[in-house]
Amino acid sequence: MAYSENWNGYIAIKEQSAKGSQASGAGALLLPTSGGAGGLLSKTAVQSSLVRQDAQQLRGRHGSRRTAGSYSGEIGMGRYDPILQAIMRTDWSAADLSITQADMTSVTTGANTIVATAGSWITKGLRVGDVIRASGLPDAANNGKNLRIVGLTATVITVAETLVVNALADNAFTITRPGRVLLNGAAGALARKYFTVEEHEYDLDASEVFTDCRWSRFVIRMNADGVLECEFGWTGTGELETVEAGAAPFFTSPTETTTLSLAASESVIRLGSGDELDLTSFDLTIDLQPVAPSTINPTGVAADVFLGTVQASMNLTMLRKDLQALADFNDETQMSLHLLAQENEAAPADFFSLVVPNFTFGSVAKSALSKSGGARTVTIGIPAELVGKDTRGGAYDQTTVKFQVSNAT
Repeated sequence: MAYSENWNGYIAIKEQSAKGSQASGAGALLLPTSGGAGGLLSKTAVQSSLVRQDAQQLRGRHGSRRTAGSYSGEIGMGRYDPILQAIMRTDWSAADLSITQADMTSVTTGANTIVATAGSWITKGLRVGDVIRASGLPDAANNGKNLRIVGLTATVITVAETLVVNALADNAFTITRPGRVLLNGAAGALARKYFTVEEHEYDLDASEVFTDCRWSRFVIRMNADGVLECEFGWTGTGELETVEAGAAPFFTSPTETTTLSLAASESVIRLGSGDELDLTSFDLTIDLQPVAPSTINPTGVAADVFLGTVQASMNLTMLRKDLQALADFNDETQMSLHLLAQENEAAPADFFSLVVPNFTFGSVAKSALSKSGGARTVTIGIPAELVGKDTRGGAYDQTTVKFQVSNAT
């Protein structure tokens, strides 16, 4: 008899064509994980109410069955793109939006601006929170680096990064929004994406295969001197199949991503109008409030998994250097947050970008005075009740959360 070792297995996922249509064969994605409870089957215990004269009870029965799973991991390029798409209930945009002099005639550069003489950046598809790259500009230092859009009008792009000033009109440029963008789905077009999940154990030559799973939870967190950690959770209808000896693994050669994990040391968070360089920790949770209701049926399986509205919440802890956070809390100031995590490589570096465009602070708590050495900190809490869709329109995406990744597929 072989016993299963901690490390000797994997999780693979593949999107189904529809609910009830189990995915199989090739095309699955190997899910990089660092732990988590994994997929579990649970059943409701139904107790008998009969009263016995011997002060004992009649054995109860099994009721409805449910499946659910959670995994921890680390953010890296291409690792979790299908899961994020399912959580946002829509599809990634097409890759690499490019704008040239044919669209905008010519541009000049200011210390933080790219100014066109004609056309509209907004009409061509750019939005605040996008990450862009320039090429063909006369100053080499302005080309081939990731630029975060923090302000946008028809003819002026304002970026967080510092540019080389050049007032000479350039008509041989290209502005590219690299990779793909993912926004919350629009009204009437929210996609229901179902997945088949295989948990394979080599030592047992066996797999647990969960069908009709809907991804419903995403957590990302980062601490100083760490990587971008994440958690993903799904809820299923209760469909579970065990596959053993000869029939396992269930999926054929799942694809494994080989990219490195993104590090906090190569990340920057912009809160409101400035980069926060004093952060010690950050976390974001997206919860879609899944429910798989019980019905009277012989299988015990739920008819479907139903998701609720987007509930996004955040926490940030930083060194205490002023009272600005308290002032913003007191004034109910509308805030935005942009996390940009980049790979450790020559420019232009691959990146993972996360934007939460519309929220207010829910609490601001300072650390206690202490005799011990060290800095005081302030922790900002943003509950889900104070995070909402950005309804400004125009230069702003109408979304609660926006993701952008530089990989094309």
